[in-house]
Amino acid sequence: WTLSEGVLARTGKGDLWTKARFGDFLLQLDFKLAPGTNSGVFLRTGEIAQLLHTAIEVQILDSHGKQAPSKHDCGAIYDCLEPARNAVRPAGEWNRLRVVAAGPRILVALNGERIIDMDLERWTEAGKNPDGSKNKFRTAYKEMPREGHLGFQDHGNPVWFRNLRIRELPR
Repeated sequence: WTLSEGVLARTGKGDLWTKARFGDFLLQLDFKLAPGTNSGVFLRTGEIAQLLHTAIEVQILDSHGKQAPSKHDCGAIYDCLEPARNAVRPAGEWNRLRVVAAGPRILVALNGERIIDMDLERWTEAGKNPDGSKNKFRTAYKEMPREGHLGFQDHGNPVWFRNLRIRELPR
């Protein structure tokens, strides 16, 4: 990862993590994708070495134009909850992401449109979503850490972030 002129860019290999841990917070950032990019923003990661089962991922994906977004498209809570609509802009354009984590609630807005309103308390069973579909997580999302590191996923594709701001919220 490199930082140049206020833009954080993936240039090597490996995810990027905050040193600090966050519980309830407001995260705002801009991101830009190359064609075909797959990335993500990890929230409240309890153990970085076990991120798959201790982090919540907001999917960052070049899925512009898809009519019915899935649990794997941009803005989704990966493998658990699809966005209400596909609000991602075409590759090469900047997008504005806003995430609020407050207790069991995760709210996601993309380009000014609320696309996720998630209550973690509804995910009571490991490997299963409230709608009955399966997910790959061995931890029920109800049991996910309520505090942890933020991370930016390296999935081998170009991605850029800027205007990153995080503000802790009172509990």
